[in-house]
Amino acid sequence: MIARMKRAFLVLFEKDKTASLAELRAMGLLHLEPIAGSGESFDRRTADKACFEKALASLSFIRVEQSGEAFSLDDGRAFAGRINALSDEIKNSRDRAADLNAEIDRLRPWGDFDPELIRALAAEKLVLTLAEVPAKRLAALDPSIEYLRLSEARGVVRIAVIGATPASSDFRRFEIPSTRLSGLEAELDRVRAAGKAAGAEMVRAASGTSALQRAAAVADRDLAFEAIRSGLPGEGAVSWFAAWVPEREAERLTVRAGERDWGLLLDDPAEDELPPTKIENPAIIRLVQPVFDFLGTTPHYREYDISGWFLFFFCFFFAMIFGDGGYGSLLLLAGLAAAVKAKAAGKAVPDPIRLLLLLAGSTILWGILTASWFGLDPARLPGILRTIAIPWFSNANPLSGENVKVLCFSIGLVQLVVAHLKNIKRDLGSLKFLAQFGQLAMLAGMYVLALNLVINAGRFPIPGWAPMLIAAGFGVNFIFANYPSGRGFFKALGRSVLGSFGNIVSVFLGVVNIFADIVSYIRLWAVGLAGLAISQTINSMAGPLLGHLAFFLLGMILIVFGHGLNLIMSVLGVVVHGVRLNMLEFSGHLGMEWSGYKYAPFRDTTTPKGEKP
Repeated sequence: MIARMKRAFLVLFEKDKTASLAELRAMGLLHLEPIAGSGESFDRRTADKACFEKALASLSFIRVEQSGEAFSLDDGRAFAGRINALSDEIKNSRDRAADLNAEIDRLRPWGDFDPELIRALAAEKLVLTLAEVPAKRLAALDPSIEYLRLSEARGVVRIAVIGATPASSDFRRFEIPSTRLSGLEAELDRVRAAGKAAGAEMVRAASGTSALQRAAAVADRDLAFEAIRSGLPGEGAVSWFAAWVPEREAERLTVRAGERDWGLLLDDPAEDELPPTKIENPAIIRLVQPVFDFLGTTPHYREYDISGWFLFFFCFFFAMIFGDGGYGSLLLLAGLAAAVKAKAAGKAVPDPIRLLLLLAGSTILWGILTASWFGLDPARLPGILRTIAIPWFSNANPLSGENVKVLCFSIGLVQLVVAHLKNIKRDLGSLKFLAQFGQLAMLAGMYVLALNLVINAGRFPIPGWAPMLIAAGFGVNFIFANYPSGRGFFKALGRSVLGSFGNIVSVFLGVVNIFADIVSYIRLWAVGLAGLAISQTINSMAGPLLGHLAFFLLGMILIVFGHGLNLIMSVLGVVVHGVRLNMLEFSGHLGMEWSGYKYAPFRDTTTPKGEKP
């Protein structure tokens, strides 16, 4: 659920501000509004953060075993400075090498001559100008021009003109270099050697990346603290600021404020204020949080927390999209291996791994129900796997495809009904809740219509009550969808009807959208069927190879590569389709916009020893 928030206004004595902020940080309760820091200390810590970020970015491409050493903040700053110097040296070496290569390519056709000789002749009033002339235009030059022919290649003649260069478009003057060709080549070797040495030193230093990351975390912590300390508004002996605190923690903050002589005022959020969103759920429901973190979505403070429903339906979607108990078994083995590794390291099993185990179990269960194991023909499966499969869904049943479509539409109906039941509970204080009953009626009618039009008209005829249910639901929704609160019945009813007429196009499109939303759930069957077809194709291609010893290895490579690729495509299918049904169809019927921001309390996320702000 979404935790209720209180608006907290605090006043601190200026002389105790640093100590008070340190204590508030240790409590880890307050979500502060963004505060812009200022001053020399803030600027210094900002520069530290930039230094650490640049160094870590340079080291991020190097994978070496970490040393396990620890840096103090000062040591980390010095280490980051060295890494940045090496990075700059490598970059400068590459840039200089590119410039030298370009100049060498320009000089190479002219040979390794000494530019100083040409400049010495010019000092003695004998000017030599190097130029290139198209070979076919050389004979047309003015006979009075004196020149020395040096070389010719690819239709271009290189000459040394004695005296000034004639004004002709046929001439392309060659700029005299500052250094001869052999000197540039020697410099290029030195530059490359210096860059290589800097790169080797950076690789050796990369073993300290983990220690640098910990030092960077301390720098981030100190910068955040300094931004608040230096940016708090104040006047004279006091400073003040506003923040958000979870309602259940307000009492603890009140007690501490009384002990420390802080000024504290707590108030409920105003209607035009948007508090941060803090999700509080049991451990089993928190398993879905990694999905929300991956998507970067947070519900609005006044929206629903659908974590439980999201997880429940996501298990269905995941299982049906993967659609194969064999794939689920591979995921389960991967999850168990990761869990054992975490336990062996003395750590708790991370929520993403727990979620993977739950989803793998759901996929295995779906494979059991449908007799789907690595795309194999059900007739070739062990008898126990054929026996425990549900005939209605088993791949051995020719009608299983239609039956799975029915299940898809049924899951969609249930999920969307849940959405409107939640809306009914929300709107019970007003007759507006009747509009949700209209939506439910249209959902039921559209469900029957989808079965008839999409699956099988003979098997699922349209009963007479279905169109009437759609029409009645549309009418009720039309009348009450915009029903305002706090007005007389007839006045409010008139406003609601006028509001529907004002959005008449959207109202009619809403009816079509209900049908489209139910039909959208057929994607679960379609993506699962595509994965099954790929599995069967891989098996049919690899099967003949496995029967011959000479081609057995090739067949195994084909199976591993093909099924591995299918697994990756299934993961993409879950991201595109499984998540979409929750985030668009379900959330759309709930009226959710996911426009909130996460509760991020002012707290110390590092565990440095002996560090003080």
